[in-house]
Amino acid sequence: MMIVQGLVLLLLLSIVPSNSLICYECGCNPSDTTACNCDTTSDITDNDYCVILEQRYVETTYVQLSRIPRNSSWVYIEDPYYVLTQESIRYNLSTSQWYLWTSSVVFGCDWDLCNSPSLINSLPNSFKYNINSTWLNSNIYGTGSVTSCHHCDTEVCGDITNPSDFSTCQMVNCNTNVTSCLAYDLWNNVATGEQCYQSDCAPAYLNGADAEAYGGKYRIDLEAVVYLAKDRSKYDIWEMDVYCAVNNCTRPTIFQEVSQQLKLEIGDLSAFPPIRPLPISNPLRCYSCDCFDQPTCPCSSTVVSSLDYTYCVIVRENFGQQTYIYADYLELDATLMYIEEFPYALVEESIDYNEKTGLWFTTTNFFVYGCNWNYCNKPELIPLLPNSYQMRLPEAWLNSSILGSGQPVSNCHQCPEQAQCGTTDFLDANTCPIQSCNTTCLVLDTYEDPEYDYLCYQSFCLPPDTQDYQLDRHKVEIEGIVYASQQDVVHLWEIDIYCRANDCSRPGIFKDLRANLRVEPGTLGALFTETHDPNIPQRRCYDCYCHNQPGCICERTTIMAANQTYCMIMRESYGQDVWTSLGHISQDSTRVHIQDFPYLLTEESILYDEQLKQWSTITNFVVYGCNYDLCNHPSLVPSMPTSFQMRLSEAWLNTNIKGTGQPVRNCHECPDGPQCGHSDFLDTTRCPIKECNTTCLVFDTFDKPNDDLQCYQSFCAPPDSDDFQIDTHRVEIEGLIYLNKEPYTFELWEVDIYCRADDCSRPEIFTELKNNLTVVLGDLGPFKPQTSTSSQSTNSPPTTTSSTNNPPTTASSTNNPTTTASSTNNPPTTPSSTNNPSTTTPSTNNPPTTSTTPSKASLLSGASSFIALVITIFLMNFH
Repeated sequence: MMIVQGLVLLLLLSIVPSNSLICYECGCNPSDTTACNCDTTSDITDNDYCVILEQRYVETTYVQLSRIPRNSSWVYIEDPYYVLTQESIRYNLSTSQWYLWTSSVVFGCDWDLCNSPSLINSLPNSFKYNINSTWLNSNIYGTGSVTSCHHCDTEVCGDITNPSDFSTCQMVNCNTNVTSCLAYDLWNNVATGEQCYQSDCAPAYLNGADAEAYGGKYRIDLEAVVYLAKDRSKYDIWEMDVYCAVNNCTRPTIFQEVSQQLKLEIGDLSAFPPIRPLPISNPLRCYSCDCFDQPTCPCSSTVVSSLDYTYCVIVRENFGQQTYIYADYLELDATLMYIEEFPYALVEESIDYNEKTGLWFTTTNFFVYGCNWNYCNKPELIPLLPNSYQMRLPEAWLNSSILGSGQPVSNCHQCPEQAQCGTTDFLDANTCPIQSCNTTCLVLDTYEDPEYDYLCYQSFCLPPDTQDYQLDRHKVEIEGIVYASQQDVVHLWEIDIYCRANDCSRPGIFKDLRANLRVEPGTLGALFTETHDPNIPQRRCYDCYCHNQPGCICERTTIMAANQTYCMIMRESYGQDVWTSLGHISQDSTRVHIQDFPYLLTEESILYDEQLKQWSTITNFVVYGCNYDLCNHPSLVPSMPTSFQMRLSEAWLNTNIKGTGQPVRNCHECPDGPQCGHSDFLDTTRCPIKECNTTCLVFDTFDKPNDDLQCYQSFCAPPDSDDFQIDTHRVEIEGLIYLNKEPYTFELWEVDIYCRADDCSRPEIFTELKNNLTVVLGDLGPFKPQTSTSSQSTNSPPTTTSSTNNPPTTASSTNNPTTTASSTNNPPTTPSSTNNPSTTTPSTNNPPTTSTTPSKASLLSGASSFIALVITIFLMNFH
């Protein structure tokens, strides 16, 4: 829903990150740290990191172990492995001496359980800030009283390229009860020298009786961070607050003068390992900066995240005459719609009606460029970001469908609680009944598939007392995305309509809008000059999926890292439905290692029909894998084998799988994990024989078929487990053929047996099965290896997507293509036993199945005050 402007609100509608971080959650007093030796942990899947916070007061000290959001500090954390102290050099009025006070110490880290209670006593007592007392007396204390200070209406910010303009900060007289000044300097970006200055007369309470409790009115507050994975002799000063009583002591140069006088002793940090025990997997390096109202945004700061769940972005947001640009990384699951491939260019534009002029006009709200290789969001791309996709609708259509005739009441469908998903031909009228509306009708459409009118629809009449919605009574907001592989195609993501025309909430209005919409994205070639990391070889594969089509027309192609993926065609059967997928598959997605290319892999089930009293074979899926550009050509789809006709004799099946119908049989029991070795080796003490009155499940995975190396597991299915009652007698077999080895050899990958015959779980049963199994391969001529075409050009192939009944959901994750997701109309993933995961990850281009974000209620109820405290530490006095 695009009710409130701002990319953050847009992109954080459905955050389901693919990883989590485990942190300790405890609190204690340093005098008794045993209270922090707790087993309480949290594993929330947000972009958090773990911390130990020591907060020191005059009479006591508190220690808290918890987690905080990555963006909780005003100054960006370059690396969430650090030690930070907040300290103050203060003047004691009683002794006329300067002393150092440490108010807080924070340790941050980003691997599981890194905020161990054992590190509490290793936190530094202080960074031992020191400034010569003579300098402090002359420049901070002075006579102890001033009557005027610099005053800035707002922060004055600047950097190396654009120095701060301090002319707006003039000297002003302070109130008679104020005798000191306060100025702060905040470094938003240490690497680029970006900082903000603010000054004013000190707060009046510093002249009161409790002034010392607040730290006093003559002091320098400092906040410094040491990044533990870098040179520990160096530090960054984040913020400096100066409380002084010397004429002109809030001059802008005072901070540079303090820095020159300042000396630190960071001390012993050896308890904190110099290298993370678990480095970030698949590290992705992105530029990380932000700028206001600059056509370019100089940037040298970078941040490291993981390619497994993030990618790099450049974002430009428009707020009236102001422009905000930032570069950073974004979670893969942070967008409501799934990103099909990288790089991409996303825009949101608004078509608004001006009540005074009676004209419609288009404005751009934000633009996002996303990419997924190191340093791909480089600042040189910022001037190349387009200003608009020139989205236009005819005024006649806008006037009749959005503006209306000016009647005070219109019809509006009412389903404010949640969206209704389906096609424009299907809408449950009872769920979204039509009601009279005397304000603005808000109509939302997401997950569009324009070709098949698939959408998630929501509509409701805005309350008359909701100020947020009264700003635009007639408006259309449209999000569109362009992928580098289809630079002349704009895919619509979301459409939000604010309207007062009668019946403007009809679901068919989105189809009408698309038919009338004109979009001109312009030339994006310069922005998409690079489409992948030039240092990593790429593999280009056809990338489509089809439903119940003997052939699968596909012109769309995508590229991924050649050293991590290869191309595939997969056909999955679910009853009468057949799904065909073309795309990439990760090299490590199969439990058994692929030894050669190309190959054909099939999984077939031999099932017993209790009613017909006979055995039958069905094919679950067939996969063709190959490892050169565009080798998974759609012309091969009709030639995909329907079956390898795996057969076992009925006599063998009846004796060894079905059994005689006795209520109890012997079954080896090792449910916790498989036992691996050769077929003539099994440690029977790990899998003892027990009586079983349900189905015995026996699994065998051939990790190295040529060496007869296999992993065996067996157990009696629990009587209350519905998962195992579907087929009480079944044999599932996965087999593979390497097509460059003739004559062809059929190699077993995995055999899963569901049986009720006595002693059917004996390890030897798999050797017996292999000896009795017959296979008919059929004609595999179209799949015989051809000369590699890896030298083919991979630039700008035709990219029309062939989609059938469902909206596009193709994922393009460079390092870890995902398995087939189960969506509204999609089939489920390949069936697999509860205790025996499937050995293949067959479909690689659909989005991952949506998971439920763990509730934060229990954590935040106890930690909200802690997070607020940490933020207070990070932001010190003015913020």
